[in-house]
Amino acid sequence: MRSQFWRLFINSNRAILPVGRAIAVLCLVSLAACRTAPPEATTPPSTDPATALPEVPPPPPDTAFLALMTPEQTAQIRALGLPLVLPTAIPAGFGVVQILTQPDDRFGGYQILYRDGGDRCFLIEYTTGGIGGTPTTENRLPLTPPILGDGAAEYGLNYGLYTDPALREQFPDPSLISDWLPVPGGFVRLAGAALINTALNPEVPCTNLTTAEAIAVINSLAVISEDIQGDGVPE
Repeated sequence: MRSQFWRLFINSNRAILPVGRAIAVLCLVSLAACRTAPPEATTPPSTDPATALPEVPPPPPDTAFLALMTPEQTAQIRALGLPLVLPTAIPAGFGVVQILTQPDDRFGGYQILYRDGGDRCFLIEYTTGGIGGTPTTENRLPLTPPILGDGAAEYGLNYGLYTDPALREQFPDPSLISDWLPVPGGFVRLAGAALINTALNPEVPCTNLTTAEAIAVINSLAVISEDIQGDGVPE
């Protein structure tokens, strides 16, 4: 009887062992599945110049335009068929406030009015002819701007009150005006407040820029070739 009991006990244990092994294996598999998966690797943004998107450049500031004139203003003058003579050095703070054109077959021309926030003004005038002499003033400074070339006629900047009593009475403010400068196809000059306030009659009268600034503008005058646009870039 006792030996029969032990045989039943041993056989029962033998049947339980495979089941226990199976349960242990399942527990190990479950633990492995519950472990936190490693984070996915992220690819950094490409820094390869060949694949990186190009940055869009900002629009050019107003001062980047040739003589502070937009391409549309440049085209307005070119439509006259006249040489484009412009200053390439303009005092800080000035901008183009008015352009007048004269499409005359005989004496065509244009005027470009510059003004700053302090109501100082100067005018660049171009004409194909019909010029006269410049009235004498208290002061005159001879100049030889690069555009004049060698062996050209006498040229200078006139400033101060007119010496003629009648003109001084008519124009009591100091004048600032250059001689007419011969350039291809015509003549160009710089004029200051006295002429501007009389001829153009601005709503707010102008005052003159300094003599040194006027000289710098005159010395920078240049004939702009046809392939240069208002932004200073060749076509």
